[in-house]
Amino acid sequence: MLFAETRRRVLIALGLLPWTVRSSDAAPARRFDGGKLLCPDRECGFLYDPAVGIPEQGIPPGVAFEDLPDDWVCPICGIPKAAWL
Repeated sequence: MLFAETRRRVLIALGLLPWTVRSSDAAPARRFDGGKLLCPDRECGFLYDPAVGIPEQGIPPGVAFEDLPDDWVCPICGIPKAAWL
């Protein structure tokens, strides 16, 4: 099971598999102080922190989540920005 889920996430991140929400896996992103958002995929755990940005994606510190490009996806599981809100 773990291998299948890891494979699915890799294929989604590479754009080789469409992203779909399984009702048991996703909910709206949880917001925290400072504009931080937790990925809606409850297995992912990625936390977007605007104070840090995502340097490896070229997103500098200080960029609010709402200001990320519309085609942005979670760097861990591939969930698109639109599904976070």
